[in-house]
Amino acid sequence: MERDTKLAIATLMVMAFTIGTDFTGALLLVTAIERELSADITTTQWVLNIYALTFGVMMVTGGRLGDMYGHRRQIMIGAAIFLVASIGCFLAPSIGWLIGARAVQGVGAALLWPCVLALGTTIVDANKRGLAMGLILAGITSGNVVGPLIAGIATWLGDWRLFFLFNCLTAVLSIILVLRFLKKETPGEVDKRVDFAGMAVFGLALLGLLYGLDVGADWGWTSLPLIGLLALSVVFFVAFPFVEYRVKDPLLPPGMMRNREFLLVLSTNGLLIPTLFITFLYLPQFMQRTMGWSVLQSSFGMVPLMVLLSVGSLLGGRLYAPVGPKRLLLAGYALVVLAGAWIIFFLTPTSSYVALLPPMLLMGLGATLCVGTAGTAAVSAVPPSRAGVAGGLSFMVHLSIGALGVAGATAIMSADTAGVAQAGMGEAFAIGMQHAYWLAAAVAVLGVVVVALIDEKKLQTVQE
Repeated sequence: MERDTKLAIATLMVMAFTIGTDFTGALLLVTAIERELSADITTTQWVLNIYALTFGVMMVTGGRLGDMYGHRRQIMIGAAIFLVASIGCFLAPSIGWLIGARAVQGVGAALLWPCVLALGTTIVDANKRGLAMGLILAGITSGNVVGPLIAGIATWLGDWRLFFLFNCLTAVLSIILVLRFLKKETPGEVDKRVDFAGMAVFGLALLGLLYGLDVGADWGWTSLPLIGLLALSVVFFVAFPFVEYRVKDPLLPPGMMRNREFLLVLSTNGLLIPTLFITFLYLPQFMQRTMGWSVLQSSFGMVPLMVLLSVGSLLGGRLYAPVGPKRLLLAGYALVVLAGAWIIFFLTPTSSYVALLPPMLLMGLGATLCVGTAGTAAVSAVPPSRAGVAGGLSFMVHLSIGALGVAGATAIMSADTAGVAQAGMGEAFAIGMQHAYWLAAAVAVLGVVVVALIDEKKLQTVQE
């Protein structure tokens, strides 16, 4: 790569790092926020939930606007919104204010992240796309690793607000680097109209789905309000193609939705994720409930997986061109299936930490081969003028299928009440976790089938 390209990729990595710290770091702040702002746990949980909701809902919109008006410009707008919202979080006088600021933070991150992905794969030659994506994902996963440490230091110093001050500093640094090292683009489609109707319908459909999955365990999976909310979400999803058919410049161009290879690759961005998400959710709890570890000990227990995800992203990126996306995806999905099978068949309530290392290593290596590869392949399967919306869609699928998987796993865990009556809580949790992994592993097996259907040659021969 040329020097200017390397500096541009480094700038995108800093932006990815900023988003990565915000995703995981806030998880450790809940207790401190609850105590200082005199809020109950249910309310405080929305400091986390609202960020994920706005981030997921606005992602495709952010990518589409970047394709129309320029990815660099959209990154600047998103970073500015993120910075202002981070200041709002730092100064928040009440829990309501904090939740509102976190919602705006999610919007800012959603506006810039798909454009980061788009620029990462369009400012380099085709044979360097995998490497560029691997570097960017190394940035965000490094943020995932460092975020909890920053949050832990902030709470150790006695003020959770310092974590959001760190957000402000990294956002300012990102803006400076963008101004210095990202070249101005010629807007791609300024003659196009913004599809507000499509954005509204698609956003409401996705919001209803993600919100329903988020509150399902609290409301009850068979409760009428939840069924009504999910039914309304389905109505909006069904209405979306009809709305798009009637507008001049649709949010999701019909050509993309008829692109078989793009749709297949797009699904591979998500079919892996339920296994990964429930690993993040349940393995720390397994360490605490069955092994008797503290929260801090279990967070360090997850370090091998997190470090492998961070460092391994570079491996997947370097292998993208010489090995090819299809082989990488097949290998990655196979490793993830093996990780799920290990937990299902070999993990017991009396297992030690050593027994957790093989599935964590299999999962980490499998995910590093798949996540960046699937994202790069999705962007490669569409013309450069659609890179932003493709990046937004790939990450939206990532989050949505992951949320569906977590919801299904939670329902299985909740329904596994017989084990609670007959065994101790630790043993019951281990049994329920094994049952939940059956669902996640089955989704990963479906991913293997989808990967097998991809025609790799067509990923590189897309016409405008």
